[in-house]
Amino acid sequence: MRRHLAAACLGITLAANGGVAAAQDTALPRIPQTLRAGQACTPPSGKKVPEVPWQLPYLGADRLWPLTTGKGVTVAVVDTGVDTSVTPAEVLGDAGSDCVGHGTVLASLIAAPAKDGGKGSGLAPAARVVAARGTDKFGVATGASIAAGIDAAVAAGARIVCVGAVTAEDAPVLRQAVDRAVAAGALVVAAAGPDSGARRSGAPSTYYPAALPGVLSVAAIGPDGRPAADAVAGTLAAPGDLVVGTGPGGGQVVAAGPAFAAAHVAAAAALVRAYRPELTMADVARRLRETAYRQPGNAVVDPLAALTTGLTSGGSSSVRRDAVVVRDIPDFSGARGAALTVAGGVALGICLLAAVAVVVPRGRRRGWRAGPVDSAEMSGAPGT
Repeated sequence: MRRHLAAACLGITLAANGGVAAAQDTALPRIPQTLRAGQACTPPSGKKVPEVPWQLPYLGADRLWPLTTGKGVTVAVVDTGVDTSVTPAEVLGDAGSDCVGHGTVLASLIAAPAKDGGKGSGLAPAARVVAARGTDKFGVATGASIAAGIDAAVAAGARIVCVGAVTAEDAPVLRQAVDRAVAAGALVVAAAGPDSGARRSGAPSTYYPAALPGVLSVAAIGPDGRPAADAVAGTLAAPGDLVVGTGPGGGQVVAAGPAFAAAHVAAAAALVRAYRPELTMADVARRLRETAYRQPGNAVVDPLAALTTGLTSGGSSSVRRDAVVVRDIPDFSGARGAALTVAGGVALGICLLAAVAVVVPRGRRRGWRAGPVDSAEMSGAPGT
C-alpha cells in the first residue's frame, strides 16, 4: 500500500508541475497554425503573463545571457511572416504582414528584445531576425512555398534558417532548396510535424523539410519534459508545448507544437555561433546534438552545455565550463521557486488526503485500538 501511495504522490507532483503552464493555457489565447480561407486575422491578445514563461528558466537563459545574447548572428524565420511592430525583423518580400500570427510568435521566441524582467524575451534577444514567407496568407504551406522562403533567407545572408511551416509533400523543389542552403553553409532547423492537436487520425508520420538530409528536425516537449500525445519524433527536442510568446499586434499568447521548439533550437544555435564564431554551422549542429541530454524518447537541447562543452574530433565530449562574466540580467530564481512551491504544496496536500483516506477506514475497522496490523488489514479485507 505504501508503494502505491508513493507512486500516486509522484504522479500528482508531476501533474502539478505541468499544471503551472496549463493555467497559462487557460488565461492566454492560443495561436493557430492556419486560418480558414476568408477567416479574420488573429486579433491582438492584449494580455501579459505575470511571471517569466517556463521555457526560459528551463533552457537556462539566466546562465546563458552573461555569456552571449546572440549578437551578430542572423536567424531567418520561414513561416507566416512577422509583425515587425512586435518583434524587430528585416522583411523579405511580403513577409512583413502576419495574418495568422504563427511566424510572429516564432520570431519572438528567438529574438524578442529583453525587457520587463525577461517576461517577453526571446532566448537570443540580440540576434538579428529576417522574415521570409513560407506559406500563403492563411498559413497553408506547400513544398514550393517553403522552398521559396528558404532560398530567400539564404540569399539574404541568413546562416540559421528556422522553418516553422510543414508539408507532407516530398517535393523535389524543396529538396533542392535544402541542398542549396546546406551547400551555402546554412543550418536548416525545422519543425518535426504540425502543431500539437493539429494532426488527425491517419495523418502522415513524415513531414518536410524536417525529414530531409541535412536538416535538424525538432520535436516539442512540455513543462513536464514529455512530448504531446500526437508528437512526431525529431533529432532534438526543446520546449514547444504551452510556451508563451508575443502574438500579432502585441500581447502574449500560448503556443504548442514543434515549430516553437524549432525556434528555441534556432535561438540556441545563434547563441553558440555568437559565442564561438570560429565554428561552421555544421559544427554548431553537431554541438547541439552531442551535448543534448538524454531522457526516454528524447534528446533535449542543452544550450549551456552546447556553449561550454569541449568536443573532440572523435565525437566524445569533455565538459569545460567557461568563466561567467556577471551582468545585470533577470533573476529567474523566483519563477523557478514559485513554480516548485505551488507544485510541491499541491502534491503534498493531495498526498496527505490520500494518507487520511487509507488510515481512517482502518482505524474505524479496528475500533481505534492500538496494536499490530493483522494480515486481513494489510490486504484491505473487512475487519470482524
